[in-house]
Amino acid sequence: MLGIGKGGYPFIKKASAENQFYSDLITPLEEQISADSTKIHIFYAQKMGEKYFERYKEHFKNPHIVAHDLRHEELLICYPEKWVEEIEKCCFG
Repeated sequence: MLGIGKGGYPFIKKASAENQFYSDLITPLEEQISADSTKIHIFYAQKMGEKYFERYKEHFKNPHIVAHDLRHEELLICYPEKWVEEIEKCCFG
């Protein structure tokens, strides 16, 4: 996806990408985070696993979870036009 080992993005190292994914999972967060008049939108990459989905539900109160059968950041990196469409749906309905 990031072109690691294939010349796509030579400045991204495999260990760096793995650390990012791992740090997303272990970063401490409060439970049931919410803010008045604010909706939390989450793009959930199903191929990252159920543990992420459960984490989102634990830490955010009533999040709008947009699930895609993709890998971590794949929507943004590989399908930027679709990512923009999803952002527009979240912002403008």
